[in-house]
Amino acid sequence: MDVIQPQVIWIDNRCYRKNRISPLYDDGNDVPDGIELSNKQHDGQHLGSFESCDYDDEGDSCETANVPIEQLGDGRFRVKMCIASEYYSKIIGRNGDAKRQIEKDTKVQLFIPKKGQSGDVVITGFNAKDVTSAFVRVSLVVSNARKRMPFTHFVSIPLTTPNIRARFIQFKNDVLQFSRGAIDEDLFQNPDKLHLTIGTLVLLSNEERLRAAQSLQNCGKRIRDLMGSTPLQIEIRGVEYMNDDPERVDVLYGKCADSSGRLQQMADAIVDSLEADGLLDRQYDHVKLHATIMNSLFKVKDDSENDPVRSTFNARPILENWKDYNFGTVMVDEIHLSQRYSTSQSTKYYVASAQIALNQEL
Repeated sequence: MDVIQPQVIWIDNRCYRKNRISPLYDDGNDVPDGIELSNKQHDGQHLGSFESCDYDDEGDSCETANVPIEQLGDGRFRVKMCIASEYYSKIIGRNGDAKRQIEKDTKVQLFIPKKGQSGDVVITGFNAKDVTSAFVRVSLVVSNARKRMPFTHFVSIPLTTPNIRARFIQFKNDVLQFSRGAIDEDLFQNPDKLHLTIGTLVLLSNEERLRAAQSLQNCGKRIRDLMGSTPLQIEIRGVEYMNDDPERVDVLYGKCADSSGRLQQMADAIVDSLEADGLLDRQYDHVKLHATIMNSLFKVKDDSENDPVRSTFNARPILENWKDYNFGTVMVDEIHLSQRYSTSQSTKYYVASAQIALNQEL
């Protein structure tokens, strides 16, 4: 772990440092050979323990204000966590080791619904700070598990105007004709699904999807203030790639131009809101706005969520001959929470779990 710039995670508007994950927090499906899942210690500390705040009975360094704790009639404290069932095995760990470790370290009782059952994960303890510590531990386990899963939704700005579509189709035809079979037609994006990507999310339950939709709606006023009264028009011009070798490219992007800077501010505001609500993990200080026009994954016809093996293609001729290609301009008037691997019957674009209309009162 980089002690100067450690990995951090935001939970309920508080920032935590995240240490190496112990093999205790694994369901046993991807445990390296030779690892024994036991409660071994090293130098007096549990392997891979999370960095939660230290506290004593009189201290207040571990605040509970942002954790929805309730006090029961018998004096105990309780917090309920609505967590998708896909994460239960990670919280429990192999043979229940991870669950027992959390209970031991934080002196709480951790209830997790059985397989096939619905309900909340419930943490109960005699000290509010113990319950808070367990809450943070469980949240970090879920966050780490989410990073390993393929995204299910993404925040997008549709680029499906007739002008953009026509210019993209012309670009596709020109590249295919020039390449004389060296470029596969399946590499190109579907013209009906051209979009700018703002952020990707893993939403596994209806509750998570509702939270994401609400989070998007909650930042609507801020977006409207950033937009002002002048319509936002952006230009898609030129192509770029994000790896080191132009002859081994897996994704080619259309570059987005906005001289006003409002689009970048709006995208950053959306990511800020989703990150604060624990629904998205920020990758960069600012959103890297891009429109995917070619992707090696488009060649995979099976839309299963298993990670396919990426291939690459030689993009050097495209970069040399179409580096400043003008895909056209578009008025930004709506933002979608789009469902991956979906198609709307009416628009042919992705199905929207939620959307914000920027030309209306929010």
